[in-house]
Amino acid sequence: MLFSTGTFWLFFPAVLALLAANRLTLRSITVQNALLLGASYVFYGWWDWRFLGLIVVSTLIDYVAALGMQRSGESPARKRWLHISVFANLSILGFFKYFNFFVGELKSGLTVAGVNADWSTLEIILPVGISFYTLQTLSYSIDVYYRRAKPEPNLLRYAVYVAFFPQLVAGPIERARKLIPQFAVLAQPTWESLNQGVRLIIAGLFLKIVIADNLAPFVDRIWAAYASLGGGELLLGMLYFSIQIYADFAGYSSIAIGLAALMGIQLSTNFATPFLASSISALWRGWNITLTLFFRDYVYAELRKGRRTESRIALANIATFFVSGLWHGANWTFIVWGTAHGVLLVLERRWRAAVTLSEKLWLKLSGWIYTFGLFVVLSALFRSPDFGTAWTVYNRSVTEFGLPQSERFGLLFVALAFAVDALWRGQTRLDQGLRLAWLDRAGKEMAETLLFAAALILVLVNAVTRQEANAFIYFQF
Repeated sequence: MLFSTGTFWLFFPAVLALLAANRLTLRSITVQNALLLGASYVFYGWWDWRFLGLIVVSTLIDYVAALGMQRSGESPARKRWLHISVFANLSILGFFKYFNFFVGELKSGLTVAGVNADWSTLEIILPVGISFYTLQTLSYSIDVYYRRAKPEPNLLRYAVYVAFFPQLVAGPIERARKLIPQFAVLAQPTWESLNQGVRLIIAGLFLKIVIADNLAPFVDRIWAAYASLGGGELLLGMLYFSIQIYADFAGYSSIAIGLAALMGIQLSTNFATPFLASSISALWRGWNITLTLFFRDYVYAELRKGRRTESRIALANIATFFVSGLWHGANWTFIVWGTAHGVLLVLERRWRAAVTLSEKLWLKLSGWIYTFGLFVVLSALFRSPDFGTAWTVYNRSVTEFGLPQSERFGLLFVALAFAVDALWRGQTRLDQGLRLAWLDRAGKEMAETLLFAAALILVLVNAVTRQEANAFIYFQF
C-alpha cells in the first residue's frame, strides 16, 4: 500500500476515525494500540501477507531477548541474550537480502579458479522494509543491553513500536526510548500537530509525486541508452537521479512524519536540507538522519573504541560507510559508493584539521559545489546495476563530452527541489513556518497558505493524470 495511492487515502481516514472514536468513548490505551497494530499489519500485509510472519518473529525474538537480559542481571547470560538477538536478526536479514549475492560471488570465484559450480540459486523475494525494521529492533536490544533503554514488558506496546505503519517500510528508524513511551499514553493530537501534519504530508507528496515521479522518465531513458549518449546528457542523468532519489526519500519521510503527527505521535526528523550542505559531513548530517545516527552509534562507536588515534578514527569512518553501502544493497556498486563517501569524509576531516576556514561566502559556495558535485558524480554508482555500466557512464562523460541534446524540461524539477529546500525549515519545523521572514505576519500566513494550496493542486493534478503510482525507491533497500 503506497502513500501516493487512492487505496491508502481510504485506509488512513478509517484508522483516524477509529482512533478518534476510542478517544471520545472508551479512552483505552490498549484499544488504541490494538487498533494501531491491526492497521499496521493490514498496511504491511497489503503487499504480501506471508511476510507478516517475519515481523512477528522479529518482534518476539527481541521482546524475549530484552526480558531475558533484564532477568539475567550482570551474569554472562545477559550477553548471550544479546548475541541471540543480534544473530537472529542479522541471519534473517542476511538470508533474504544477501544470500543470492554471496552465492553468486562464490560461484564466480570458483569458476575463475577452474572449479565447476553449476548449481542454481534460490528465487528469494526481498520483503519490503525488512532492512529498516530489523535495524529498529536491533537498536532496541543493544540499548537494553547497555541500559540506555528499559525493556518493555507490554508485548502489545512493543509490537506497535516495531510495526507502526507510517515508518514501517522506510523509516525514520526510531529508538525505543523515544517511541515506545508514546504508546504508553492515549495519543492526543493538538491543533499544532494537525497543522504540522497536513503541511508535512502536502510537502512530502509534492516532493514525491510532482518532482521525483516526473524526473523518473528522464532518468530511466538516459540510463536505458547510456552506451550511446554523450557526456553532457549522462551528467544530466546523474543530476536528475540525485534529485529524484532525494525528493523520493525525503518525500516519503515527510509524509510518514505527517501521518504520525495527525495521530498525535511524533517521529524523528529524517532529512534537513542536505543538498544545501557545504561539506560531505554536513550532507550526511542532513541525509537519512536516523540511519546515519544508527551507524554512528552502533557501528562507528564500536569500531572507534580503544585508543582514539587519527588512523583508528579514519578506519572506523571508512568501515562504517562500507557497512552503510552494503546495507543499501547486495551489489558491489553500493559497497564502493558507500566506501567512497567514507574516504571523502576522512580526507575532508584531515584537510579541515590542517586548514583554518573562515565563514566567507565564496568558501561556502565552493564547498557546496564540491559537496553536491561529488554526490552527483557518485550517484552513477548508486544507479548503475554493475561496474560495467558505471564505467561506461564515467568514461563517456569525459571522452564524449558535449552539450545534452535531449529535452531539458527535467531541469524545472531540479529547480523546484532546490526551491523547496530554500524555503523549507525542515521536516519537524514546518509548524514554525517557511523562510519568509521579509513579510509581516499577515503576509507570511497568506503566502504560506497560497504556496501549500498551489503545491496541493499540483499534487492532485499529477496524481489524477498518472496511470499508476510509482513505488518509493528506498522500498528496494
